[in-house]
Amino acid sequence: MRYVIIGGSAAAISAIEAIRSIDRESQIELFSDEATPLFSRVLLPYYIAEELSKPLLNFRSSDFFEQNKITSHLGVRIKEISSESNTVTAENGEAYPFDKLLLATGGNPIIPPIQGIQKEGISTLKTMADAEKIYQWKGKRAVVIGAGSVGVESCISLRKRGMEVTLLEQLGHVLPTVFDEEAASMIQKRIEDLGIKTVTGEKAIQFSGNGHVESVVTESREIKCEMVVLAVGVKPAIELAKKVGIEIGSLEGIKVNAEMMTNVQDIYSAGDVAETFDITRESSWINAIWPCAVEQGRVAGLNMAGKKTLYIGSFRRNSIGNFIGVPAISMGLTRAETCSTCEAGESFQEIKRRTKDAYKKLIIKKGRLAGVILVGQTQKAGLYQILLKKQIDVSEYIPVLMSRNLNFMDILPLIRRNADRFTETEYKEIMDTGL
Repeated sequence: MRYVIIGGSAAAISAIEAIRSIDRESQIELFSDEATPLFSRVLLPYYIAEELSKPLLNFRSSDFFEQNKITSHLGVRIKEISSESNTVTAENGEAYPFDKLLLATGGNPIIPPIQGIQKEGISTLKTMADAEKIYQWKGKRAVVIGAGSVGVESCISLRKRGMEVTLLEQLGHVLPTVFDEEAASMIQKRIEDLGIKTVTGEKAIQFSGNGHVESVVTESREIKCEMVVLAVGVKPAIELAKKVGIEIGSLEGIKVNAEMMTNVQDIYSAGDVAETFDITRESSWINAIWPCAVEQGRVAGLNMAGKKTLYIGSFRRNSIGNFIGVPAISMGLTRAETCSTCEAGESFQEIKRRTKDAYKKLIIKKGRLAGVILVGQTQKAGLYQILLKKQIDVSEYIPVLMSRNLNFMDILPLIRRNADRFTETEYKEIMDTGL
């Protein structure tokens, strides 16, 4: 058996480990256009902030490829896949055969069509090269465009370097896809307490400067700066998939089945490039987060190695607390009206509780937990995650779930009642104790 993996991050490495758990000897070749291997992209802001050195960004040891008998082609871009000859072709023209292929190509940073975008001092933050470039920049003022998780963490990392930082978001509040307005307002206050200026509801329309960026111009102001970080999101890297005739889903990701296989025989996909089933939306979605990429890669790898395994689906999970100093987590839907794939007339409830320093919101869909937001008090997030994943009826337990003192014993009767959904060993052991 000959395995080829295109990509070098979470999904790819997880797939390798899954394959090697079954098949210790077959050839595995990995191709990544990223020259630096085995680093965690989510830790790049910590590197810029000088809180982590480069070796501490690695999520596997430097001898990982050697230990797993992997032939790695780092800094090598694949330009073409042939499903007829089962080969991949690198940019240098060399072809490599495969029996099973995994596309774990991730996402490409979105580059907005803003006048002056080509100027020096403007960069995305996706690769190690991006992080190195931003780290080496000289200047006292920075603008970060896009107030998602990457944007918020980027602006805080630059602030920790002593820079004057402005966070610019064209939508109405920070972290618009991660938190609702009420939670975001609490987080925005914390960001501003760190000395960062936030500007929401305004769109960058021009970068000014003679060769090097000197300011960001919006519809109503000009923000002076020496550097700009673009953090407006990513889009699935589907170029290779489209060339070979792989079906692309409605969200512009690679469409896969429950075994993580595409419509082209022997070609699989996993991670930020793949459209998979979202448990809370009950439809296909792209949950471009690290834990989902790891699990999808594991399932893909097992199936590639011949062990049939089904991916039950995922839901979005985001945590922003480490950088801002206030714990904040969201899971699943963040607001009922964002569920564009939900059928008209579906029953939703939004239950909220707000205190000075904490906020909790539950979204209930057809009696089942579909979304959770926690700010300030996140210790019980794991309990909500269990209920989100299992999608059992919690309508009678809403007062319990909103309790400040919620604990596992409170939901144990609910677990017992739905024992057929909790078949994992750890739950069986708990039920057998008679607690």
